[in-house]
Amino acid sequence: PSMSPNADLLVRHAVLITMDDERRIITDGAIAVVDGAIVAIGGDAEISENWAATTVIDAGGAPVHPGLVEAHLHCSYQLFRGALPDQLREEDAFREFEGHFYRAVDDDDEHASAVLAALEMIRHGTTAFLEPGTVLEVESAASAAELVGIRAVLADSFIWDDPEGLAMGKNEHPERNTSMIPRAASDRESVRSRLGRILVRNAKPDSLVTGHVAVLGLGTASTELMLEAKRVATAAGVVLNFHQSYSPGDTARDRARLGAHPIAALRDLGIVDSATTMAHVNHLSDPEFSALVESGASVAWAPAASMMWGHGSTVDGRHAELSRAGGMVALGSDSPNWSNSLDLFRQASLAVLTAREAHRDRTYLTAEDGLAMATRGGARAAGLDDRVGSLEVGKRADLVVHSLRRPELLPLTDPVRNLVYSAGSSTVDTVIIDGRVVLHNGVFPHLDEERLLRQASERSIALLRRMDYSVGPNDLGRWA
Repeated sequence: PSMSPNADLLVRHAVLITMDDERRIITDGAIAVVDGAIVAIGGDAEISENWAATTVIDAGGAPVHPGLVEAHLHCSYQLFRGALPDQLREEDAFREFEGHFYRAVDDDDEHASAVLAALEMIRHGTTAFLEPGTVLEVESAASAAELVGIRAVLADSFIWDDPEGLAMGKNEHPERNTSMIPRAASDRESVRSRLGRILVRNAKPDSLVTGHVAVLGLGTASTELMLEAKRVATAAGVVLNFHQSYSPGDTARDRARLGAHPIAALRDLGIVDSATTMAHVNHLSDPEFSALVESGASVAWAPAASMMWGHGSTVDGRHAELSRAGGMVALGSDSPNWSNSLDLFRQASLAVLTAREAHRDRTYLTAEDGLAMATRGGARAAGLDDRVGSLEVGKRADLVVHSLRRPELLPLTDPVRNLVYSAGSSTVDTVIIDGRVVLHNGVFPHLDEERLLRQASERSIALLRRMDYSVGPNDLGRWA
């Protein structure tokens, strides 16, 4: 009708999983988008009567939900996914592989890696990610995110002043230690010159790529540096993000430095509060558990990353318990050799199912809990909860449209259960980020995806050659 206000985009005939405070699901719903923001949401008849649009996407009765938010992702490691054999010990991976990687990688490698990560995330229904400050040239990741059209919250490179902490307290072969990264100097002056540099990206409120403050953590930062980083983050109104209590080694190191209960000590210092995000947190004492619940700090749980290396977070960890106690839990895929797949639906499914297994209780976490961690939880952890994480008027239009043309989503009895337990990301069809259609019917309309994938593969071969690293099969000695 000529009287209708004009929207840029209408998504119609959707099963809208809003993830709003009431957790409304609108069975035949529609969304109107103007200038990248959601301006109307409701029943299809009402919305289509009141709004006309230049672009209309018909979901055909399929689920539509907020874009998933990846709360812990190292986006520059894609070029060596699967390169580490199963018999490799983790401390050797940190020392002997990653150290060499950081000596050999260049800006174009980091760009190609971040492009590959962004393409994969979007295909899995992820529309935003939080990167923990491990890209040497952060502009490489920023330009990659802008090219592909994904929302990215990036951080200055390697904010640390004690790199030896990366050894996780296991320094059996100091002569092989490569944790010192020449391009990430850890002297106070170098670190201070990097800290907060990326925050200029926050000047424009609707920027797709923004900055936050990340400290590497894992025992690599002094209390003084963490306090300074928190001051910078607070002044800028962004989250402070760091790895915490990942393995027994770094947890013990923090106990020696901070006292028996590291997270409680960090809370008392003002470093842990509602604008703090900690990745992993696999080891948690009772006082730390209370500190997390009371402070409202976010934890980015990476179940597959723990499982990949056998850390026991899904068996002994308290993430599910934390979520049930009102703690803020998000999900992370970590990296291409820690959980290998950047599929947040997989993390959500693992989170829910491992919690039930560990607690011997089918009701311990539900499918809705998993989806909430992947949407609202991630948005909060990334400091984006005022912009994304739910489908509501005023929020940015980051949404995922699934397809009913795949058997694993059918029959559409309960959309949330079928997504979390069955279809996951395999039915992702169309992805909209900031109101822009970045993936349409399984194709990136603005990109030559094949060329980008080929470039990444070529760069991987060249990088591993420069590192003098040859990828081999697993040692199958026990099968002999």
